Amino acid sequence: MNVLVIGFSTRNIVCSGSRAGYNMYAIDTFCDQDTIACCIATKELPHEIDIKSKDAADIILDMVRSFGVDFDAIVPGSGFETMDFAPLPWAVLASDPARIQLVQDKLILSCKLAELDLPHPHVYENVDDNPDKFPVMIKPRKGGGGIFNRIACNGQELLEALQDILGTEPSFSRSDLMMQEFIEGISASVSLIASKDKAVALAVNEQLIGIPWLTRMQFAYCGNITPYEEKYAEEMCNISEKLIIELGLLGSVGIDFIVTEDGPQIIEVNPRFQGSLDTVELATGINLFDAHVQAFRGKLPQRCGKVLRSAGRCIIYTDKEIRMNSHVLAEMCKQQIADIPQKDYVALADYPVTSVLHTGLNRSSVLNLLERDAERIKRLIEN
Repeated sequence: MNVLVIGFSTRNIVCSGSRAGYNMYAIDTFCDQDTIACCIATKELPHEIDIKSKDAADIILDMVRSFGVDFDAIVPGSGFETMDFAPLPWAVLASDPARIQLVQDKLILSCKLAELDLPHPHVYENVDDNPDKFPVMIKPRKGGGGIFNRIACNGQELLEALQDILGTEPSFSRSDLMMQEFIEGISASVSLIASKDKAVALAVNEQLIGIPWLTRMQFAYCGNITPYEEKYAEEMCNISEKLIIELGLLGSVGIDFIVTEDGPQIIEVNPRFQGSLDTVELATGINLFDAHVQAFRGKLPQRCGKVLRSAGRCIIYTDKEIRMNSHVLAEMCKQQIADIPQKDYVALADYPVTSVLHTGLNRSSVLNLLERDAERIKRLIEN
């Protein structure tokens, strides 16, 4: 089965598909060494492409056709979930684009969650509202990976946060942003597989957010540890399965939570493969790509019982602009890394460089291994 994955970062998806025996192809921003190794062919997204532009779809469709392959399916990854692939003759293994649009807009999603009486932080109609109570979180309504999220504890900080975000990302307008009640707790997610009439929670994951030894960005997504086995894990699974059926999403889906003392609060829904793919597979032994494909045939795995092991992935961001060289890359590869960059890769400040993967008996041992290797790599790339 020939499958094309299109996304800003596809390594974990195509490598999962390759392990399951599929013939994988990719269109990707980075074309890391391990992405290429797991694919029959890859193409790199043009750096100047604006996915929001009218021309982007035509550019991508031309790139797809240029493979000269009769694909059995296309799998959209992050950034391409709602692209219109109708001009192409192949099946698209993704949820309905209209449903994806609904859940990806966090403001619209909050209204749906309120309608379903599900726990979530209060969301203000727009960033010009006067919040009843600070602190608040200002974030993009769609996407972002946490890198644009800002906290404001008063009106002045709110104004400064808005100016900072809009100055950092000129493509944003105030209408692209939302304001949300800030809730403290543990960041977690549930990874699910869904068919038309059923959803199965496969794992609960701890999320690594804004970890100082990985990034200087306070709310940047930095990886996962699977499983999360603390209080409310079972409740999150039950909430997630019911919500995904209600939303009508298919295949691999993730739901992000903040776990507070009083219970879990839903933060967002990701209707695509998630960054936790590596750790879920390592911890459970389930191949998520094959599970995704089978879900579109109406076949679902069983909900997992006890996991096999703890597994962790951390994403290393650089604090300054760096250019990869052969010596540094060779030293990096002595660690257990994935997302292996090309030798001429240039990472701007606050860009991802590579990931570290580890398994162990428990969360503590995995976290120690991740931190050890991450600090070694940080020293290599920034000295």
